[in-house]
Amino acid sequence: MTQTKQYGSGADAKISVDQGADLFVESMLANDVDYLFINSGTDTFPIQESLAKYIDRGQTVPETILCLDEKMGMAAAHGYFMVSGKPQVLLVHVDAGTQAVGGAVHNAQRGRAGIVFCAGRAPYTFEGELPGGKNMSIHWIQEQIDQGGGVRGFTKWDYEVRRPENLQQIMQRAFQVASTEPAGLVYVTLPREVLMAPIETATIPAASRHSRATTPQADPEVLSQAASILAAAQRPLIITAQSGRHENVVPHMAELAELIAAPVITERVRLSFPSDHPMAAPAALEADYIRNADAILVVDSDIPWIPANTRPSPDAAVVWIDQDPVKDSIPLWTFPADILMEADSSKAIPALVFEIREQMTAAQSHAAEERATSTEATHASIVSRRRDQSESFATEFPILPDWLSYCIGQVMDENDILLNETVTNSGSVIANIPRTKPGTMYGSGGSSLGWALGAAFGARLAAPGSNVVCAVGDGAFVYGCPTSSIWAAQKYNAPFLTVIYNNQIHNAPRVSLLGGYSEGVSERTSNWVGMEIYPSPDYAKLAESCGAYGEKVEDPAEVIPALKRAYDALANGQPAVLDVRIARPAAS
Repeated sequence: MTQTKQYGSGADAKISVDQGADLFVESMLANDVDYLFINSGTDTFPIQESLAKYIDRGQTVPETILCLDEKMGMAAAHGYFMVSGKPQVLLVHVDAGTQAVGGAVHNAQRGRAGIVFCAGRAPYTFEGELPGGKNMSIHWIQEQIDQGGGVRGFTKWDYEVRRPENLQQIMQRAFQVASTEPAGLVYVTLPREVLMAPIETATIPAASRHSRATTPQADPEVLSQAASILAAAQRPLIITAQSGRHENVVPHMAELAELIAAPVITERVRLSFPSDHPMAAPAALEADYIRNADAILVVDSDIPWIPANTRPSPDAAVVWIDQDPVKDSIPLWTFPADILMEADSSKAIPALVFEIREQMTAAQSHAAEERATSTEATHASIVSRRRDQSESFATEFPILPDWLSYCIGQVMDENDILLNETVTNSGSVIANIPRTKPGTMYGSGGSSLGWALGAAFGARLAAPGSNVVCAVGDGAFVYGCPTSSIWAAQKYNAPFLTVIYNNQIHNAPRVSLLGGYSEGVSERTSNWVGMEIYPSPDYAKLAESCGAYGEKVEDPAEVIPALKRAYDALANGQPAVLDVRIARPAAS
């Protein structure tokens, strides 16, 4: 008879179990897993039976979330990790389920999302030698030479469990690797024979003694060199993307920017710098700042600039702080750095601020104050013009993206969580929807569209007291498995609002085409082959079919009222989808 133990004492737990699958459940309990995201098959049922057994006995287990699409399940686990910092488990079926996760694996990799990704494996016995052996024809055709090979390039670690006796140790290793910075995806395959194997006793490793590694401090000597460079700089610049995954680093980044009067460019994978801070660089100035800087501090960024478009002066000093400073998972990565510092930014940035204060001369401080005054005035002028322009679009028909973004910014509370997957309208979202508090704005970190809906569901599970808004393009909405995501939000009482920037075209390919053929036939004839989503599906009705509040919005005067109606739906526990028909991009 299975007996669960209260974990957290720091000691290994000796328990009685019935079968290998029980060890999988116990490993989740030992690691404080809240949710098992599952899309099951004929290979996962031993785990489902084990969960049913635990529940029948009145024992606590992670809540199982049925994901009607595997990709949505990965996105949900990704969103949950971003908000909570706790790895969850995704369980899918054999090779087919693994492959169906698709581009969400890429997003988890580049977004540094700690996820324990598990899949069944085709049984490896077939003559009744062991419980769980092959008993259906698909068990032959599902077996691959190397199932893990399909995702190995995207994971930190992968393993196939071969014996039930050490399943719990393998799972503990999975949680340890997934959660250790830089966090990431791990992959575990689970044969049925292992899950169904009888086993009477086992020892569950104490998670506290097999947990994530501590993160590195900055090297004091190198930190001093970096401080000297930044203190003396006359045109310093800060570029960051993912440092906001440590929410405590955000105020220190603001302190650093103020100290050296450095504009801050941030890619909104995490909110790493308040959007309303006077040193937050407007998009219109980013290229100039990069070209003109004499010292650049890059913090937790994979791609700080696009060399073909803009790059720093050869004379500019580049200081880089990252826990993954050489980016060995990116095959061709050749960004220059005078100082390449492996360090946890949440530790390095406060230390850097202290060191600069120690080194900075009165003349340098005075120069920084003068720069700050000038920079702040420039930024304020640009932000004010952009706001006035967005407000001026209140009567423009069709609805313009800036007006839609401005309206969202007017309705959202400072504590609401925004997930942005608007792609070519991301600039509009960033400029018009203020996000000032750490943990209130996220992007996928990757480039595979279809992340935001599932991630919003996961974020809502992790922050049940917060409103969650995901802004998506119409292409990203379709890619985001809306039936699966919205259905789950309704079923599991995790409502979120989706706002679709519906321009009825795959605009990113269109923009790319124009970059390659600026005066091509496509532009001259307005014939965007294979890009137009026209006529557009009625996404509001799709939402309604899944139990959500749905509304199509075409009048700019109705944007704010529609947003308020959607917020009312959230307050009543109902997901909401606004299908906002925005202006189609002009030909040039």
